[in-house]
Amino acid sequence: MANTDEKKDKFYIAINHYAEEQRKKIEDEIAAFKEKELGEAEIEVLTECYLMIQKEMAKMRTRISREMAVREMESRHQLLQKRQKIADDVFQHAAEKLTEFTKTDRYSDYLKKAAAQISKVLQGQDTVIFIKPGDEQYEEIIRNAFQHSCSFQTLDSIRIGGIKARSDSMGLFADETLDALLESQRSWFEEQFGKAVV
Repeated sequence: MANTDEKKDKFYIAINHYAEEQRKKIEDEIAAFKEKELGEAEIEVLTECYLMIQKEMAKMRTRISREMAVREMESRHQLLQKRQKIADDVFQHAAEKLTEFTKTDRYSDYLKKAAAQISKVLQGQDTVIFIKPGDEQYEEIIRNAFQHSCSFQTLDSIRIGGIKARSDSMGLFADETLDALLESQRSWFEEQFGKAVV
């Protein structure tokens, strides 16, 4: 019987040993499975995080680009306004200087030259010479320099001075006003100095 008990004990030990090995094997497989699943889940989470970060960064870049474009447009608009103000100030100052010029003796010389220039082109008997209100005192000087038959009218649109003339029979119009001369310089000024102001 001792032999049977010994066999039983060996059998139990063998079964326990086998069961322990199987339990350890199953635990190892479970641990490996868990590790594999956790690794895959970690990779999936990291991938999702990476994609989410990339998406958010793209949104941020787009928003920043949009904000920068708006700021740049605002800056350019402000710069254009400043440049326009500078040009307006320069031309306002020039208009004031030209107005002062119309109060000097040299103004009558300018009117003579302008009338002589216009008389080369406008030779019709129906020529009308336009002057600014207040320049009626120069009519005789202009008529003598023009050397053709003409009539005079004041024109409120002439603010600084000079003369305009029109001949309907010839279908021609001439402008030798200081206003037009000053305005013709605006595009040149903007071309020459506009870039420097930017």
